[in-house]
Amino acid sequence: MNRCIDAGREGCPCALAEAGNCLVCSRLSGGTCDDCSWQGTCIYTLFEQNGRRIIRERQNRLLPIHEIRAYGPDFSVFVLKADKGFCQKARTAGAFVFVKPPEDHDWFGAPVSVLKSEPERGLVHLAVCACGPKTRRILQESESLSVRGVYYSALSGQGGLLTDPEETFVFAKGVAIAPLRNYLDGGSRYRRQLRNLHLFADLAKTGMDFFRDYFGDLEAGSLEVRDFAREGLCSLDRLDHLEAQCLGRSRINVFALTSPYYADQIQRAVGEEKTILRPTEGNMCCGEGICGACTYNDKNGNVIRRCKSRA
Repeated sequence: MNRCIDAGREGCPCALAEAGNCLVCSRLSGGTCDDCSWQGTCIYTLFEQNGRRIIRERQNRLLPIHEIRAYGPDFSVFVLKADKGFCQKARTAGAFVFVKPPEDHDWFGAPVSVLKSEPERGLVHLAVCACGPKTRRILQESESLSVRGVYYSALSGQGGLLTDPEETFVFAKGVAIAPLRNYLDGGSRYRRQLRNLHLFADLAKTGMDFFRDYFGDLEAGSLEVRDFAREGLCSLDRLDHLEAQCLGRSRINVFALTSPYYADQIQRAVGEEKTILRPTEGNMCCGEGICGACTYNDKNGNVIRRCKSRA
């Protein structure tokens, strides 16, 4: 199920095509057109028509800070002003951007999932939790931020979600809950994947005020606030129900919007054969698949670039 998330989007062909490592076009990676299974506009033709150069790089753009919502000394939401087109792209499930202070070098860019996008108002909300030098520098800004994107692969497992589940289980811890908002705001194509929602949320690092501001429209009956470390991921009867549903191959979706530690626990509970939605693991440093920080080898020895993967 691994496919390039950027294929056919604005900016394709990208720098990987220029380097002879296109993930989709066999001709641009040393093969022939006979090996091609791409059904969109021919990437090789686009590349040739553009003088064998990449179409358009994602550029850093300076976005004014409209508002800062501080939910604690180490956690804030930045509401940025942006054009409508940028906001529409940012409303895609799995969207993220690289953010840094305006004067800093590109290596200070930190990947941040889009929390909320409002195209009609020209606003993008980014939740930043201090976890290292990059994010701490961002939290010091008050006038504007340099933003590069939009990128689309903050979540893995999207291709395995059912469009008409009987139930949906969402486990969310801290700021990792951010991508859920795009599923709620993205119209019927996303909302139907959240049918009969059961949300288990650990709010220790974000607080109830943040949750109320951004997820207060959820039905109270669908929510169970937990301390994952002390109380477990969910109540035992819920876990038994989840395991039984997965073993019975019922039509359910499972979201693990947590750190890899808890996502692995959830994966073990539902079984390895069940695809769950989870944050993409790997170090997102360039976002273009060039630096190699996000790569890993699958069981067949293929090199997977997580920042480009639609799997």
